[in-house]
Amino acid sequence: MKSIIRFFAIAVIFLTGQNGYSQDPNFHVYLSFGQSNMEGAAPIEAEDKINVDPRFQVLEAVNCPDLNREMGKWYTAIPPLCRCKTGLTLTDNFGRTMVANLPKNIKVGVVNVAVGGCKIELFDKDNFDNYMKTAPDWMLGMIKEYNGSPYARLVEMAKIAQKKGVIKGILLHQGESNTGDTLWPKKVKIVYDNLMKDLNLDPKKVPLLSGETVHEEQKGKCASMNKIIATLPQTIPTSYIISSKGCAVAPDFLHFSAAGYRDLGKRYAEKMLLLLGYKTNNTNDPFIVQAPVGFDQLNPAVPAGKVETVSYDSKTVGTVRKATIYTPPGFSKNKKYPVLYLLHGIGGDEKEWLNGGSPQIILDNLYAEGKLEPMIVVMPNGRAMKDDSATGNIMAPDKVQAFADFEKDLLKDLIPFIEKKYNVYKDREHRAIAGLSMGGGQSLNFGLTNLDKFAWIGGFSSAPNTKKTEELVPNPEETKKKLKLLWISCGDNDWLLENSKRTHDYLFKNNVPHIYYLEPGVHDFKVWKNSLYMFSQLLFKPVDESNFAKYTVLGTTAQTNIRNAKYPQILPDNRVIFKVNAPEASKVQIDLGRKYDMQKDGQGAWNLTTDVINGGFNYYSLLIDGVAVADPSSETFYGMGRMASGIEIPKRDGDFYELKTVPHGEVRIMKYFSKGTNSWREMYVYTPPGYETSSEKFPVLYLLHGGGEDQRGWSTQGKANLILDNLIAENKAKKMLIVMLDGNMGNTGGIAGFGEETLKAFENELKNGAIPFVESNFKVATDSKNRALAGLSMGGLQTLYAGIKNSNMFSSLGVFSSGWWANNPKLSDPQYEFIKNNAQSINANLKDFWISMGGKEDIAYENCKIMMQKFDQFGIKYNYSEYSGGHTWPVWRHDLFLYSQLLFK
Repeated sequence: MKSIIRFFAIAVIFLTGQNGYSQDPNFHVYLSFGQSNMEGAAPIEAEDKINVDPRFQVLEAVNCPDLNREMGKWYTAIPPLCRCKTGLTLTDNFGRTMVANLPKNIKVGVVNVAVGGCKIELFDKDNFDNYMKTAPDWMLGMIKEYNGSPYARLVEMAKIAQKKGVIKGILLHQGESNTGDTLWPKKVKIVYDNLMKDLNLDPKKVPLLSGETVHEEQKGKCASMNKIIATLPQTIPTSYIISSKGCAVAPDFLHFSAAGYRDLGKRYAEKMLLLLGYKTNNTNDPFIVQAPVGFDQLNPAVPAGKVETVSYDSKTVGTVRKATIYTPPGFSKNKKYPVLYLLHGIGGDEKEWLNGGSPQIILDNLYAEGKLEPMIVVMPNGRAMKDDSATGNIMAPDKVQAFADFEKDLLKDLIPFIEKKYNVYKDREHRAIAGLSMGGGQSLNFGLTNLDKFAWIGGFSSAPNTKKTEELVPNPEETKKKLKLLWISCGDNDWLLENSKRTHDYLFKNNVPHIYYLEPGVHDFKVWKNSLYMFSQLLFKPVDESNFAKYTVLGTTAQTNIRNAKYPQILPDNRVIFKVNAPEASKVQIDLGRKYDMQKDGQGAWNLTTDVINGGFNYYSLLIDGVAVADPSSETFYGMGRMASGIEIPKRDGDFYELKTVPHGEVRIMKYFSKGTNSWREMYVYTPPGYETSSEKFPVLYLLHGGGEDQRGWSTQGKANLILDNLIAENKAKKMLIVMLDGNMGNTGGIAGFGEETLKAFENELKNGAIPFVESNFKVATDSKNRALAGLSMGGLQTLYAGIKNSNMFSSLGVFSSGWWANNPKLSDPQYEFIKNNAQSINANLKDFWISMGGKEDIAYENCKIMMQKFDQFGIKYNYSEYSGGHTWPVWRHDLFLYSQLLFK
């Protein structure tokens, strides 16, 4: 009887909502209050009245006959949004930004009750009468519009709003009239607490966003108040401070201009969107990427699942063991359910999730929102030993071994017990496993090696017990066929992050679909609860692999970042997040071949998320007020004729230039006095593994960089040494020296200095400077069959010129992304004439004449195409290779990878 009464009580509460109304959960309401900056002190401009989305509405708090608006009714939020004759307010762009970044089925409503010049005491319902006695006459008129009590009017309108929507947050901008009042945070708390009580709201679900006054850097007259405002979260833990730094101000230095209100309103919205779990950088596709505020808070108005402890006989351990079971709301013995096995960490047991993670509350709330497939959750003790308590030395070898032994207990004892006791599906498609820390490692170990038992696998902050991914996924194609979902998540400051990253890197290279989810956090339940919230919603229903890249809060720091730099970050789909601190700048852009405008936040940092960027190495620059500079967060590389930033973006087929556990050669920086130029010059020389101890003489590849680069390029940008290390280790390339020359000979004529004299100068340096120095100082063979020449772009022209004219010196030539210019016959015609007249000897001398391009998007493509047509006419033998990617280092790395395998064989 008691259970029946409880069921009906919960049903009534659930149907009526916490305020007794049938609320639309997709109508989000925000209460706004404060003084003049919330009221709106800037003129309303034309752009503020047009293109207002009807999804953004205002609840009129006063009667405005001139606007044809009645108090207590909703209207499209065309300003003014406070009283009838107030100006533009921050709530205008707050609402616009919100609806632009939320799904189309969500509407946003604001209720704005503000009084210019008032102290916070005006909103204290128990003491505002005393404040009113001292209020100036001009303020009394405004207060009168609210029937003598702005707070009462705010509550009155909020209750009307609750009939239609759900209050999601409270916006406050006040403090100028309380400047210097250290009790201000406590006074704000009185108002906030009263609103929570009078409107039956949960503060853990309804945050308070409070904005700064005009900043001191902008000569704000009340800027000192910002230090007090900054302490508000110490008094109200669910409050957040919105920076005003950089928001344009009015001449009185008390208020913001229209542009300033728009900027400030956008900042309020961006914070609120984050609290709701949405991304704010992709307005075309709103997407929840993290749990919203209040997701783990008990809601008495929603049906609750049941938590119980069960005992099962473990033949593996030889004892009776315990597990915690969660059954969903409305659980029926007559219905079949899928099962999630949820594992704990090294210091926990079958109660750890229950005590630290509140999974039952998280799941209950998700069921109430219709976001979850009904499932049974089994939380076992993952320490398979007779004394499985989390006591004593939890790191003792036998206790650690017990976590590995649990695999047998799980498969042979626990799963059969669950399938006998509960009405559950017994196929792999309806069975999931996930866990935190040590349990995350177990989940990956057990799940990926038993894909006949599990189709849904999640590792949250997986511990070092995680096996090498090569062991877990020895056959990527087979794994892809069986997996429904593989989820890997971790906090960005978790000391165990490397385990998750290692697994992700292998899966990425082998094109195994998975979600790699990074978020701000450490090794704690804040991260794990969020992982459960996100992961559980994907289980036992169709999943769209095309969305996997969206499921992350943060990107992975680029390997080209300087030590400890958090940005740039690379998202799973190869978009890049940049953050640059330049508080005094008026405009900042990222130049990645395409110029991107960055957006300034309240802390003086400029932010950007790019489109998808090609994998591999990419040059980029910061443009700060039009000046191109290197990003202090990234390594710099000599390119584009100066030091520029570079970013290395993961590339699935980039395994050939990765640092691996193979014998490594050396890159030596050699200064030499060149007899060719009668000057000191520099070359980089790669010597292969075993060079020092070998008595043999090695062949040599002379390798040339492109325009705007120098001898460092092939080593730093091109990774030539790693490419050869890996090829030699696989017996795919001969051991050789690679001599990386400085091809810059000065601008002595022709287009960009590539005239006949420049090319002739390089030929002279090669023959009389570089080659003699190498052959005098290194153990190298000195005949033509052991000598090759190759180069990219400008280096390709140098190879064409010096190599073809001296084909008797080389057995092979490699021309990457280059070709004689079709529009410069003065330079090219003599070269073609020489080639035509010497075709027979060129073909006889060269074993390999290898030409490659980066596809049609390569800037040299047409020149090369015309050149090869000429070669065909002259009967020149060559091989052509094409690798899509344009005129970029990823292409040239691939060129070296292929070309070097042909040499000296």
